[in-house]
Amino acid sequence: MKVNVVTGGGSGIGKAVAAMLPKDGPVIIAGRTPQKLERTALELNAEGCRILTAVCDVSKREDVRALALYASSLGDVDRVIHCAGVSGSMADRETIIRINALGTLHVNQEFFKVMRGGCIVDIASDSGYMLPRILLLRRSAYRLALADEDAFAAKAARKARLVGKDRIDCQIAYMISKDFARRYSERCAFKYMALKGIRVFSVSPGFVKTPMTELEKSKESENMLSYTGHRRGADPEELAYVITALADERARYLIGSDILCDGGAVNNGFGALTARKRCKERSLTENW
Repeated sequence: MKVNVVTGGGSGIGKAVAAMLPKDGPVIIAGRTPQKLERTALELNAEGCRILTAVCDVSKREDVRALALYASSLGDVDRVIHCAGVSGSMADRETIIRINALGTLHVNQEFFKVMRGGCIVDIASDSGYMLPRILLLRRSAYRLALADEDAFAAKAARKARLVGKDRIDCQIAYMISKDFARRYSERCAFKYMALKGIRVFSVSPGFVKTPMTELEKSKESENMLSYTGHRRGADPEELAYVITALADERARYLIGSDILCDGGAVNNGFGALTARKRCKERSLTENW
């Protein structure tokens, strides 16, 4: 029997993914809040899904290890969609790094141990593309994350302390954490496929209309939406379709890539330097 796992499956993109995955086996939704998971399971099971729940804090390796062992005890783990994360408004700098960056490391490493083929999809963010070069983590940071997680979390949190204002510095920590998630996913791809036939890739959403992004509404986010071709944020189901379609076995040649799904904002020039001021939009009559 094939088993699918969705971290952060209680709401938002994770919930939409859980609803859209094939119904030929159980889907385990994991997260930190049991009540949210149970509500989602009741709702989706009433719609014909086979949802199981597991409490898991991805920043804790022991929690992720227990989740991987539980999933593998039910059958062959086929797809792991790692959606769990926090925004820059939900935690302090180091906690953001631990959940978003180290959480990705934990999920990939622990599920690698129990999977025989299948696919791991790490959800990053278009914000990882917006970091000024000076804030990008050096290669040594990735080695440090593998050798000493506490030292890595502290170092990355210090790098995010730019202006001494928590709201801005926590947003920088979020951007650093998602840049790490995308790049770590890239680094896993060759090894995981070569050793065990596991596909790894990432998806970087832009602004998605979820409970988490409600906390992020601001002039900056409205500015970002003006850079999208749609002039709006994405529905969770739009991201879920991209994720589940590319996690399908028929897309098996896709590994090591990041799929930027942000309505075109980054490629239209939106970034950290334009976030706080509305720049002149490109003319639709310009001869490109």
